Amino acid sequence: MLEAAPRLLLVAHGTASAAGSATTARLTDAVRTARPSIPVDLCFLDVVDPRLPDVLDDRPTVLVPLLLSTGYHVQTDIPAAVAPYPATRVARHLGPDDRLVTLLLDRLGPVPAGARVALVGAGSSRPEARAELEETGRRLAAQLGRDVRVLTMGDDLRTAFAALAPVAVATYLLADGQFVDTLQAAADGLGQVAPPLGVHPELVRLVWDRYDRSLDSALG
Repeated sequence: MLEAAPRLLLVAHGTASAAGSATTARLTDAVRTARPSIPVDLCFLDVVDPRLPDVLDDRPTVLVPLLLSTGYHVQTDIPAAVAPYPATRVARHLGPDDRLVTLLLDRLGPVPAGARVALVGAGSSRPEARAELEETGRRLAAQLGRDVRVLTMGDDLRTAFAALAPVAVATYLLADGQFVDTLQAAADGLGQVAPPLGVHPELVRLVWDRYDRSLDSALG
C-alpha cells in the first residue's frame, strides 16, 4: 500500500488586517483545491492564531513558508520551532522566482507612458533578504525592458516616489495590511500602486512546487 502524502503546512506571517487575513485564507483554500487528496493546514508566525508551535506534531509534514524573502523567520524562528519534529521538512520560501515576476507583471498592468517603476518589498535587516529583493527587481526589469528602482518599507518612500514621479509601484507583498496602506499613502498624487500579490494560479503552483521539491530532495 502506498504511504499517504505528507500534509502541507502553510506558514504565514500573520496580520491584524481583516482583509489581509481573508486573502491568506482564500489562498489556502486555492492551494487545498488544487490537490484535494493532500491535507493542507495554515498557521501563523505572529499576530493571529494558530501559531506555528501549536500545530506541529509527529505527522509527516512539509512546511512551506508563505514568505517572499529570507530573514529572521526563515533563518531562525521556523527552524527552531520544527527542530523537535523530525518528520517535518521545511521547504524553501517563495522568492525569488520567475512565477512571482509573472504575478507582479499581472498585478502591475500596463505602465503609463512616462512613468517609472518601483518594486517595494517588506525589507529585512538581513543582507540575504536585500539580495533576493534586488534579484527580483532585476528579473522584473528584464521582463519590462526598463529600469526598476528597488525599495523597502524601511526607505523614505514619499521622497523616493517623488523623485520617480509619475511612478508605477509593483507591490511585493502577499496581502493587504498596514504596509499596503503605507504604500498607497506614500504614492498619493505621485502615481499608482499595484495590488498585493494575493490569490493567483501562479502563486498556487509555486507553493506546490516548493512542496514537491522538498519531497524530491528527501528522496534524493
